[in-house]
Amino acid sequence: MPAQRILIIKHGALGDVVLAMGTMKRLRELHPEAHITLMTMGMFVPMAEQLGVFDDFIVDNRLPYWKLGATWRAVRSIVKGNFDVVYDLQESSRTRKRYYPAVRFLLNHDMDWVACNSGERRKLLKKKAFRWGKVGREPFRLERVLTDLSFMHGEGLHFDELPERYVMMIPGCSPNHPYKRWPVENFCALAKRLAARGVSSVVIGTRAEAAEVEAIAASSPLAVSFLGKSSLMDIPQMALCSLACVGNDTGPTHMCAYAGVPVTAIFCHRTRNSAITARCISNLVSPGAIEEITVDQVWSALEPFLPPQEGFEQIRAADSPHGS
Repeated sequence: MPAQRILIIKHGALGDVVLAMGTMKRLRELHPEAHITLMTMGMFVPMAEQLGVFDDFIVDNRLPYWKLGATWRAVRSIVKGNFDVVYDLQESSRTRKRYYPAVRFLLNHDMDWVACNSGERRKLLKKKAFRWGKVGREPFRLERVLTDLSFMHGEGLHFDELPERYVMMIPGCSPNHPYKRWPVENFCALAKRLAARGVSSVVIGTRAEAAEVEAIAASSPLAVSFLGKSSLMDIPQMALCSLACVGNDTGPTHMCAYAGVPVTAIFCHRTRNSAITARCISNLVSPGAIEEITVDQVWSALEPFLPPQEGFEQIRAADSPHGS
C-alpha cells in the first residue's frame, strides 16, 4: 500500500505559524511514513524546513482575492497533489470558503479534509453521477504539543556584536494593529532601568519599526539597535543568549518564548486570547488599552531573571579607578 500523501495548510501570521509548529510535529508522529507537504507563505519556508517535518512545500502568499489566477493556482496545486488528507490549520475564509469548495468540486478521488481548529473531519466521497459527491462529517481532536524552537538557527552574522548580558526588546508588531504596541517611551524607561542594573538592551525590529528601535537605542548608554543585523531565523538563538525578553504580541515575541527563555509578553485586553503558553512566560494583560500596563509591572516580571543589584554594585566598585 503506498504511503499516504498529506497536505498541511498554515499561511500565517508569524506568531500563529510558530504556535502551530508543535502541532505539525505531532502530525508527523501520527503519520511517520507519509509524504507530507506544507502550504504556507514563502517567508515561512526556511523556518519550516528546519523543523524537519516536511517533504515538500507549496508556496501560497495569500494574494488579494481579486487576483483570481493565484487562487486558481493554489486550488490546482491541492488537486494535483493527489492528497489523501488535508489538515487545515489555518481555517480562514480563504481556506474554508474558497479552497475547500473548489477542491471538493474538482477532486477525482476520496479525500479527508480536517478542520483542526473547529474539530471536524469531512470525508469527501466522490460519486460518478454527481460531481459534488457526499460529505461525511465526524468529530476530530488533535492533541496540542508545546512548540520548541531551540533548534532553529540563522547565519548569526552579527552575533559578535551582542553584549555579554542583555535583555531583548521587541517594540514592534503588525502595522495593522497599533493597539498592540506598548508605548515606546515605556521601553525607553525600561532600558534605562536595565542600564542602572548593568544590563544592556538589544532592540530588534523591522524597517517599519525603525523609529521605535532607534529611539530606544538612543535612550540608554547600554541599549543597542540590531535593526538590519538579524534575520527571522536568528531570533531563537539571540533569545537563548539573553537573560530574558520583553515584547509586544508579535511573532518574534512568540519565537523567543518557544525558544525556552524567560519572556514578558505585553497584551491589551482585546488580544488576551493570544496569551502565550510557553514554559517560562509572564503574560501581562491590560484590563483596557495597552498603555495601562506600567513600567513597574513589566520590571516586576523581568527582575527575577536579572543579576542581583548588590552583585552589580560590587563589580562596578571593583572596576572603578577609585575602588580599593
